[in-house]
Amino acid sequence: MNNIDKPCSQILNFIKERDDFIITTHLSADGDAYGAALAMAFLLDKLGKTYEIVFHDQEKQEKYKYMWGWEKILHFSRNWPKVYSSGIVVDVPSKTRIGDPAELLPQPESCVKIDHHPVEENFSNYNLVETAASSTCQLIYEIILKSGIPFNYDVANLLLSGIMYDTGRFSFSNTNKRDFEIAAHLLSFDVNPNIVASHLFFNNDFDSMKTIGYGLANMKSPLNGKVCLIYLPLDIMQLADQLDIEELANYSLAVEGVEVGLFIRQPEPDFIKVSFRSKGLVDVNKVARFFGGGGHIHAAGCRVRGKSEEIIQQIIEKIDDQLKASRTF
Repeated sequence: MNNIDKPCSQILNFIKERDDFIITTHLSADGDAYGAALAMAFLLDKLGKTYEIVFHDQEKQEKYKYMWGWEKILHFSRNWPKVYSSGIVVDVPSKTRIGDPAELLPQPESCVKIDHHPVEENFSNYNLVETAASSTCQLIYEIILKSGIPFNYDVANLLLSGIMYDTGRFSFSNTNKRDFEIAAHLLSFDVNPNIVASHLFFNNDFDSMKTIGYGLANMKSPLNGKVCLIYLPLDIMQLADQLDIEELANYSLAVEGVEVGLFIRQPEPDFIKVSFRSKGLVDVNKVARFFGGGGHIHAAGCRVRGKSEEIIQQIIEKIDDQLKASRTF
């Protein structure tokens, strides 16, 4: 990673000088988002600051109930009664990815952004953005370490959860040496990685597992097998908890010869959510950004309104363009 000492210090000074914070993250919050938001809440708690954690998602995910501070998370509603003096946004490259709580953020001079995605929008004056980091929790570990606040089981559990989630149990290509150094430190506070993994990856309900089975049984392989497409139509999506089936995004890349995995689901009519995975030949961040989303070279996502068949065809064409371009070098 690049030298992040200066932005860590700037963010800590900002936090110490300010109060009355809103902490928020991206739509459809995942393990890194939960871990990062709650770890920042832990830090503010220890520094005696007042804060609220506000998510766009209308239901807290029960699978993250084991995390410290889970019960503190609030869900945005119209006519929000509070205006905040300070903001901390984690794991988000742009305000559009925050959803409705973006309306509650103060001006850029009163905002912090901590993220590991490529920058899509500047909406804060205090930024720790490092794309070489595996996860936002990796970056927040560095902030807490610099703060001198003692680590304990609660925050170690949060940070290890976020790192394990975004590295796929230390198996994805974004996993780096620093992840293992941090994990070794966090394990000294009696965090059990087996228990964390069970909460994150092996705690799906029965119907969700059947839905995963449906997705695998109906995979398609366009572009001569260079793409693996897993699609869940509306009637199938209604049977499962959406978060419990996210692992299908990773399964889509597990087929021999596949360069890009697509996990596409239709949670409501004329609306699809797309998760992209790539082995590196195709920059799926560029594809996702064309459709209003974003992410990394190896993993990205977007949400698109319209006819699913037409959108899927457009996505495949964009992937094909990159595959053809890669063969010209």
